[in-house]
Amino acid sequence: MAKRSNGEGSIYQLKDGSWRAAITIQIDGLGRPKRKVVSGKTQREVRDKLRHLQRLKEENALNDPSKMTVAEYLAEWMRDTSMGLKPTTLEKRRNIIELYVLPHLGKHQLQKLTPLDIQRWQTTLLNTPRKPSRGQKLAEGQTLSPLTATTVSGAVGLLGSALRHALQLGLLYRNPVDAVKRVRATKKELQVWEPSEVQRLMEEVKGNRLHGLVYLAMTTGMRRGELCGLRWSDIQAGVLTVQQNCVLVGDVPTMQTPKTEKGRRRIPLPPDTLAALEAHRQLQERERLAAGEDWHETGLVFTTSLGTVYHPRTLLRDWYALLDRVGLRRIRLHDIRHTYASLAIYQGLDPKALADRLGHSRASLTLDVYGHVFEEQRERSALTLTDLLNRPEK
Repeated sequence: MAKRSNGEGSIYQLKDGSWRAAITIQIDGLGRPKRKVVSGKTQREVRDKLRHLQRLKEENALNDPSKMTVAEYLAEWMRDTSMGLKPTTLEKRRNIIELYVLPHLGKHQLQKLTPLDIQRWQTTLLNTPRKPSRGQKLAEGQTLSPLTATTVSGAVGLLGSALRHALQLGLLYRNPVDAVKRVRATKKELQVWEPSEVQRLMEEVKGNRLHGLVYLAMTTGMRRGELCGLRWSDIQAGVLTVQQNCVLVGDVPTMQTPKTEKGRRRIPLPPDTLAALEAHRQLQERERLAAGEDWHETGLVFTTSLGTVYHPRTLLRDWYALLDRVGLRRIRLHDIRHTYASLAIYQGLDPKALADRLGHSRASLTLDVYGHVFEEQRERSALTLTDLLNRPEK
């Protein structure tokens, strides 16, 4: 057999003296190779046929779109649309396709996919138990609750986007997802602390290595990934600039730029926050001296005691341990963001300024998320004439 490079195909002689060549046309969405075979009486004849196949492959003319499966199409869609996407977006897409789409629709022919197929698939997902999280062990016979409406809505939405691309390429004459009444994503109820709970935490956290991080989160509403990705060089003249996030790709902390232009923002810091950060800098310097040669210089503000990246999941674990020790009700670290926003609204910060500080893409998003709080403010603004005319004594 004549050896050739990957993708060039292979030529070999049969026992009867004839020759044959095979070339891999594509790898489908399930990881299976599809091959095209040609044969001839001489090696030269087969080599010429193989060159012709290679040209057709380069022109993408070997695939029969009428027989393309959903799995094969999604594999091509992922390759064709992945340019410029962030690693987290690619991983999310890949997980949805592998976990929720391929097991149910992967073998369906793309052009024969119907709205009824989509409707049945959505119903099946709504009754599919969630998979255990990393490290979670289930008792014998135990099953988790079904997938959430938000997860199912996301899966159906992703497939709809992929099929719209197929529509543009002329592979479909309609998008079957558009004809299906999609399940509505459930809106999460915001968890926020009362001012008394915030005050209690800030008293209890003094002296703890999380003090600076919690203080900054509570006065800026920064996200967990933004806190873990913050560098000292990002804080200049009392202004913090959000320039990178620490995100998980798989389970590996990875730095990437914010998803939107609004996410890359400047946040003026009040004096008390700057003082908390300075105290944290001194704490970090003591940890640096204690670690000696084991210290890893990353330039990050919030790190482990050895200077390495503060893994977001480790931070969440430490956060819950702190709340349990103090005896405060558990809220997510992300809920500090909601707490900050709610308190800022009560103090009269307008939606546009708050949206800019939170890094929302538009003020309407801020209003949508915190609309109930703004509504309470509107009700408080319904002052009587007596209230308006009543001036406090000097």
